[in-house]
Amino acid sequence: MHLDVYTLFIFELYILILLTGVMLFAWIGGRRDPTLGLTALMLAFATAGTQLSSMRADPDSIIPVVISNMMILLCYGIMWSAVRMFTGRRIILPAVFAGPIVWAFFCLSPVFYHSLPQRILLTSLLTAAYTLMTTLEIWHARKQLHITFWPALPLSFFHACFYLARPFFDNGLPYAEMAGGHSSGFFAILIFEAILYAICLSFIILAMVYERGQLGYKQDSLCDPLTGVGNRRAFLEYGNELIRKRKNQAFPLQLILFDLDNFKRLNDQYGHAGGDSALVFFCNVVNSTLEKKDIFARIGGEEFACLTMKPKEQAILMAETIRFQLAQNSQHNIPMTVSVGMAFSKPDQDSISHLLIQADHALYRAKSAGKNRIELS
Repeated sequence: MHLDVYTLFIFELYILILLTGVMLFAWIGGRRDPTLGLTALMLAFATAGTQLSSMRADPDSIIPVVISNMMILLCYGIMWSAVRMFTGRRIILPAVFAGPIVWAFFCLSPVFYHSLPQRILLTSLLTAAYTLMTTLEIWHARKQLHITFWPALPLSFFHACFYLARPFFDNGLPYAEMAGGHSSGFFAILIFEAILYAICLSFIILAMVYERGQLGYKQDSLCDPLTGVGNRRAFLEYGNELIRKRKNQAFPLQLILFDLDNFKRLNDQYGHAGGDSALVFFCNVVNSTLEKKDIFARIGGEEFACLTMKPKEQAILMAETIRFQLAQNSQHNIPMTVSVGMAFSKPDQDSISHLLIQADHALYRAKSAGKNRIELS
């Protein structure tokens, strides 16, 4: 099967220009997200490199052989950098430019420059190396970020394998016959694979950035902006989830309710800045005592709640430790104490709200009994 070379190149250029525009507008409308910006830059380099690569009336011309391949290799380095930035890692500029520099260095050799099979082998290896590096970045980040990474993994891995296999199937005939306007079947597959890779990768990146943004908004909606701990919505959401799990898995569940004593007087005496500082300080004291699986949140002005799966005796000891540490380590000579009410989940408990009511009754008794103490429901 023979396809017109220039038709294939024009089709590829049209797709790349379109994707560059889409990614550029997404970057502008997406608060200048660096991942989208780097992807737009990568597509721009791919467009320019593909355009220069089509200038093959002379198969040994320096523009399609050296410059176009340097630009295409650079776009793979930028793609790798975009994924690293998305996963929160820094860009390694020497590695980004290593591929184009290695290519230019080898092209200084006349033997290599005039050997089409050697050029195909090196460009395939460099392309596969960058793509595998991108795949590894996605693989390592899959547990750190709760984003739908899986479509990008097989896509990048297949692209790398395709270029690793390319030297065994690509004899370079299309380049030698470029002036004739026809290509082999493999050359058509090469272009179509590049087009599909660019399309799929662009939309996967858009989806990943969008999903990360949505998760960020959700996390913000579940976080108290002053103290950095969860808010009431987060506490109820995660608490009810634990209650549901507890029906199938038997484990203890205790609720501890904290209320800072005399907070209004503290706020009046030291100002809102002092009150805010006291809230943050209390959260630091609690966080230094809790374990990772414990749930802690600010559910009111100076009221906080904690859910723990510790046994009853250990939960009481933890609450007493927090109460004692706060009383002994008040911040900036601001006297701080806390009253504590505790409730213990029963096997038939079906809502976190019931536990909160029980703990609130216990907290009321602690306040009435003189504050700075623990009461059990």
